[in-house]
Amino acid sequence: MKNKSKSVTCYKQIKIPYVIQSKTDQPKGLAIMLPGIGYTVKSPLFHFSSGAFLNKEYDVLHVNYPYYSADYEDFSFEELTSALIKDVSAVLHEVLDQTNYNCYYVLGKSFGTMAMPTVLELLPFLNTKAIWLTPRLIDEPVFQTIRTCKQQGLCIIGDKDPFYDLEKMNQILLNSSIECIIPVGANHALEVDNDIIKSIDTVKSVIKRLDNFISLKNGVLRT
Repeated sequence: MKNKSKSVTCYKQIKIPYVIQSKTDQPKGLAIMLPGIGYTVKSPLFHFSSGAFLNKEYDVLHVNYPYYSADYEDFSFEELTSALIKDVSAVLHEVLDQTNYNCYYVLGKSFGTMAMPTVLELLPFLNTKAIWLTPRLIDEPVFQTIRTCKQQGLCIIGDKDPFYDLEKMNQILLNSSIECIIPVGANHALEVDNDIIKSIDTVKSVIKRLDNFISLKNGVLRT
């Protein structure tokens, strides 16, 4: 497997590192991974999701924003959100300027989902899919994008997640472009508190569904 590591100078002149992983010289498309603040690309959902895309001959882009570092300790949450959107946009502009993919997946978790409305606007509409893992439904742009978007998408959030909202999920369920999966008893990590075996089973079921979702028409939306 090839790893191409680079960085982009972004918000407040802080460098944001990113890595493009590839297992083939002719990838089907690009999977863009937007982790949470504490839930990095090395965490289970991203590790196995990356493997699923690579095994299906997609390149994988990991945006490794270091928002846990001392550079950001004085940032308010609002400024951190602004930095996220600007940083991810800058990385994506650089990658898109240097590459030419036929289709795209955007996979975000928690804090990372807050950049997805902007990212989806930057990518070709018909050839892009979205995977929302434990989205921050309290963030209005995130909720409205999932509720109204026409791109095919997968939304996965446990009913014990602090961001789970039954009323909002009922509205999202009305969007025929989005498939919703609500693992019973799953928390914000999509694990079950105090039950290792159920946690493993939950993560396994999520990755299995995600793997099947990738297989649909090689990532190109039905028209």
